[in-house]
Amino acid sequence: MVGDFKGNGFDLESTRLSDEERLSRLTVAVCLLYVWLIALGSATIKRGDRHLVDRTDRRDLSIFRIGCYMLDRKLRLEQSVTLPLLPYL
Repeated sequence: MVGDFKGNGFDLESTRLSDEERLSRLTVAVCLLYVWLIALGSATIKRGDRHLVDRTDRRDLSIFRIGCYMLDRKLRLEQSVTLPLLPYL
């Protein structure tokens, strides 16, 4: 998770925010997005679509990264991005 918030993901250290209130709001927004991307990655794996964004010969990507790549893929292909509130029921 630390890598996801640093250079391998959101790259929060590059914001150089010093205002405590702005940093707090950014942190809340990033945490919500992080949870959503984890849920999207999990749903992608459960649907069996992991092969669309990850290697098939070995597992290289985290669930977060799978969610990021799937979101990017859907946006580039102009597909809708939906995620049910209860993806495992």
